[in-house]
Amino acid sequence: MRAGEVTKEKIKRSALKLFVAQGVDGTGVREIAKVAGITEGAIYRHFKGKDELVWELFNTHHSDYAAQLDALQAAQTGIAAKLDAMVRGFCRFYDDDETLLRFLLLVQHGQLSKVKDGAMTPVTVMYDVIQGGIDAGEINVPDANEATAWILGILLQTATFKTYDRLTGPMTPRADALVGACLRVLGTS
Repeated sequence: MRAGEVTKEKIKRSALKLFVAQGVDGTGVREIAKVAGITEGAIYRHFKGKDELVWELFNTHHSDYAAQLDALQAAQTGIAAKLDAMVRGFCRFYDDDETLLRFLLLVQHGQLSKVKDGAMTPVTVMYDVIQGGIDAGEINVPDANEATAWILGILLQTATFKTYDRLTGPMTPRADALVGACLRVLGTS
C-alpha cells in the first residue's frame, strides 16, 4: 500500500472506532486525526469532511456486505439452505468485525436514503432470495417485501440488542436459533 492509502485506512479505522464509541455527532475531525496519529489537514486531503467519511465507510461496507451475502446464498440451493448460509454469514460478519457491524447498524438510517436505486444491498439480496422461494413454491407468504422485513427484523433486532449490550457473547452461537426463527416465520420448518 502507498503511504496515502495507509493514511486513509488509518483514518477510516480510527473513525469507525470513534463513531461506534461516541456516535457520529459526538466525534470531531480533530479527534479522529488525534486517534489516527495524523494531522487534521491529512484527513481533508482524503475526505471533504466528516459527512463524506461517514458515507464512504457506510457505502463501501454496506455494498461489500451485500456482495458477501449474495455469494453465500448463490452457493446454495433452496430457500432453507440459502437462509441458513446468509444467517450464519451474518453472525460470522458480526463476530469477525463487531466495530464495523455496529457502525453499519448505528448509521444506517442517516445513510440509506443516499444509496442509489438498483444498488445491491443486504435488503435486495434477502428480497431476491425470498421472492425466489415464493416463485419456486417453497414458501407461501403474502408478499416478498413483508417477509424480507420479518427476516431482517429477527436478525437486525438481535444485533441491535447485542450492540447495546442487552445480549452478551458472540453472535455465532445464536445462529441455530436465528435460522430456526427465520424458517418458522416463513412457514418452512
